[in-house]
Amino acid sequence: MNDVKKVENYGIKWGPFTLKIPFIHIKFLTAEFLQGMVISGATAFAGAPVVMALGLSFEEAVACCFIASTLITAGPIIFGEPFAPGWVTPALPLVIAFFMSKGFFDGTYRVETFQYMAAMCIEFTAIILLLGMTGLGKVITEKIPNALKSGIILGAALAAFHQIFFSDYERYIGDAPISMILALVICSVTTFSEPFKRMALKNKVLQVIGSLGLLPGFIVAAIVGYLFGEINFDIQSGFAIPPVVEVYNKTSPLSIGFPPLEYFSEVFPLVVIGYLLLFGDFVTGTEILKDGQSYRPDEEINIDINRAHNSVGIRNFLGTILNPFFPTQGALWTGVHVIVVERWKQGSSVMRSLFDGIGSYYLMGIPFLYFTLPFVTFMQPLMILALGVTLVLTGLACAYVAMSMVKKNSEMAVTLVTAVLIAFGGEYMWLGILIGLFLSILLVDKETEAAQ
Repeated sequence: MNDVKKVENYGIKWGPFTLKIPFIHIKFLTAEFLQGMVISGATAFAGAPVVMALGLSFEEAVACCFIASTLITAGPIIFGEPFAPGWVTPALPLVIAFFMSKGFFDGTYRVETFQYMAAMCIEFTAIILLLGMTGLGKVITEKIPNALKSGIILGAALAAFHQIFFSDYERYIGDAPISMILALVICSVTTFSEPFKRMALKNKVLQVIGSLGLLPGFIVAAIVGYLFGEINFDIQSGFAIPPVVEVYNKTSPLSIGFPPLEYFSEVFPLVVIGYLLLFGDFVTGTEILKDGQSYRPDEEINIDINRAHNSVGIRNFLGTILNPFFPTQGALWTGVHVIVVERWKQGSSVMRSLFDGIGSYYLMGIPFLYFTLPFVTFMQPLMILALGVTLVLTGLACAYVAMSMVKKNSEMAVTLVTAVLIAFGGEYMWLGILIGLFLSILLVDKETEAAQ
């Protein structure tokens, strides 16, 4: 073990963070670059239909995605965080449900909409930085009953399923049923199917398909949708600069004014839920890295949860100033993190440094795509498909996690009640949190819960 040649982790230290300049401190990896360019770029556009439903134009939605993706990229590049960053995705269906309950999800631009969004981002940023700097985040999260945590996560799943298959069915499935259902089936199989994963262990082709994440489902759905006339493309050539200034003028609290105080109290339950989900991502990402570290003693990965809090907090602060868009600034994209770490585990001959893999996947894949009209115009008719698939897969993942967290009948009952109240409570979802906490204290035996 002592003879292992150590990998030098280069970078420029600034405070607790480390700047890693591409092509200088980060080596270019072709495989990760190509995956990032297609998979990350396509999936990042899932946010476009959300902001369009909140009243922005298609071009402005592209600018929102550009801002969010650039800030996400800053995680490993500017701050030197060893996580493959992403959204706090499970919070997305709850945020959409909140705006739908207000009647703000109809495509009409309103100043109030983005003041609510700013209130979410300001509170989220404050909580992350406060709990990160004081170290209270871990303590608070560990004290929350499992049944309540499970109910919050299951609530996100129910909200996603209800939106796709019931409340907004026509928008997601009604106009393109064949392509959407095909995308959902293929992406669900490649992401969650245990028989598929078992067969992939013995089949190189299936291994490659599985490693491409959502891409195979998108490709097949796009082709079939085009052949059946559900999807029409108008691909243009050239380049265009996303209208970032226009987005700033229409969404930034420095431009449209800061939210009234009552907005902060209304969105507080969403912010609390968002933080609990974020902390879960910190834990998940850390455990994946610890497992990978045992295979790569040649590169020591410095994991610091307080530093990670500050990194996410600063990214959210910058996002709030430019374009408040909760919950796009999170800590982990679990699927990408697993893919990169699995490659890193294979040794320095495959991936010299973990940061080479993450950096190639992100910086060299996402930001530049938003300037290229062929990619943007190709993705335009597929954006609602990307959002629908993202919501359903998030729902499935949340359901998996929520159900695995509780074992006893009392916990399952509390989980279900909490989930329903949070998923369908709209602006009153805070009642779901309070009732879930009350039922957890009243019905669940803390001693047997701690013994599990």
